[in-house]
Amino acid sequence: MEVLFIKSHRYVSGYIPGSNLGMNILIQLLTRKGYSARMYQGYAKEALNYVKELMDSEDRPKVIGFYCDFDNVHWVKTFAREVKKEYPEVILLAGGPQTVDMDAVFFKETGIAAACIGEGEEAVPELMEFFIHHRGALEAIQGIAFLDASTELVKTPPRTPPEDLDDIPWPDITLTNDYKHYALLPILTGRGCPFGCTFCYEGANAKRVRRHSVPSLMKEIRANFKRNPDIKYINFLDDTFTLDSKRVRQICEEIREIRKEYDFVWFASAHISLIDKHRDMARNLAEAGLKKIFFGLESGSDAVLQSYNKKITRKMAVDVIEHCVASGISAISGNIILGGPHETRETIRESEDLIMELLHRAPGQFETAYFSFLPFPQTPITMNPQKFGMEIYGDLIDCCNEDIPLSGTKTLDFLDLTQIRLEANRRLQNEMRKIYLDGKIPEAVILDAYRSGGRYGVFTRWNDYVYKNLPIDDAYWKMRVFGGYAVSSQLGARQEDAIPHRTFELWLYTDFGGEKPKIFDTVLDEIDYILLQLCSGKLSKREVLQQGKMMLDPSGCRPDFYTRAEESLNFLEKKKWILYQKA
Repeated sequence: MEVLFIKSHRYVSGYIPGSNLGMNILIQLLTRKGYSARMYQGYAKEALNYVKELMDSEDRPKVIGFYCDFDNVHWVKTFAREVKKEYPEVILLAGGPQTVDMDAVFFKETGIAAACIGEGEEAVPELMEFFIHHRGALEAIQGIAFLDASTELVKTPPRTPPEDLDDIPWPDITLTNDYKHYALLPILTGRGCPFGCTFCYEGANAKRVRRHSVPSLMKEIRANFKRNPDIKYINFLDDTFTLDSKRVRQICEEIREIRKEYDFVWFASAHISLIDKHRDMARNLAEAGLKKIFFGLESGSDAVLQSYNKKITRKMAVDVIEHCVASGISAISGNIILGGPHETRETIRESEDLIMELLHRAPGQFETAYFSFLPFPQTPITMNPQKFGMEIYGDLIDCCNEDIPLSGTKTLDFLDLTQIRLEANRRLQNEMRKIYLDGKIPEAVILDAYRSGGRYGVFTRWNDYVYKNLPIDDAYWKMRVFGGYAVSSQLGARQEDAIPHRTFELWLYTDFGGEKPKIFDTVLDEIDYILLQLCSGKLSKREVLQQGKMMLDPSGCRPDFYTRAEESLNFLEKKKWILYQKA
């Protein structure tokens, strides 16, 4: 084997390595040129073990290329040093967004021979020519960095990115080692971003937007479905999917046709300003099967948004998210950054106020979380934090799993931002729970969330923060969506033939320590508990009522028994403790 590409990260709970489309495309380009190439993605230790096993085999690679981003750059350092120490003859390369920030010390410490800066479809084959076939010269390859003979850092002139993306092969996601575990298809329809947000690597370094043609895009999607008809969720990875409204309309029309043949839904990111400008777009997206949309909200403070160069306002965000709900988009996500330009407690309060407003305007549909600012390389903020009233904690980057602050402002330091994020996320989750318990989420929204999660793998923070943490409620909704159970209002004329069934096991949640049985904080009257026992999924409603009367009113002294029993069953149903199977 000539080359092995590696993408690996330290283990973080809930993180899935996912498919790296850039490495995937490089594999195919190099294979076409006659190279033997492979890729591997996984957590740090398993990736290192894989490389060691491969290096000790007959099929050992001559070149190993590391994908390097902000999250894994310090692991790549460790990984590269370990490999170079044990296998000094192997040639190490690097690529990915973090390469723009690699200095001479990085190359000296890791033994990495060269790094590709920017898109690598043209540079990487030239690097292979040099290192495998010993043809050409490093200094003649555009868009790379390396150390010269005197160990000085050399950066060659940047390469103009490829213009016609249709000439580049599409990724083959079956090359991903975890491909079979996920019914997910990642698709990148274009590259570049024109918005120039001051915190964003993509916007700061790749302003020129290039796109695959819609016919080429649809050809690739259809090819993937032909290869794997069980795909349930397409993840469009573009930051600027909604940039061209006419193109979005074309894509939606084509996807509608594909969905007539295959059962799937999809996700895309959007810019608030574009949905605001093209109000028909949200309806087109929803009708074409878009199930979840993401917006970069970043802040609820107009002053902070202006410093981010977001080109949106707080009011615009509220209007657009309400419009998305009205247009039929089921799940709407938007993140908030803490510790950004000129951040104060007041600007953070504005962000929290915005989030609380959106939670109530779109209950069960809008979701978010608070994140710490990340100093991505070569962005306006990272290169000149003082201009934005910020300090970057460079000495903490080695400790970062995106879980601690890496910046401070004039009024908020590390401890302040750590505590603020903890408390803000706690208030967020408590408010979401309260909205649910207060009955403010439409039943149809909850049922749709469970269907989307179970059928397509579309999960939201409402599932994670609220529903899953209420085990009886979670079982109740699953029984309704997946078990074919119904509520009494759906039973019609044959209600008494339906079979009531508890949604939980009594022994798990019943407390007999008091005078009356208690489930959680609800004390049950005798009739409530007896009827709940009888709702075992074996008796019809008629039989439950009959046996209940025999147990509680054998002498027939209570003429109102059946009225009271009906009230009790309604009470149990309202608590989500019973559901019905139709006869």
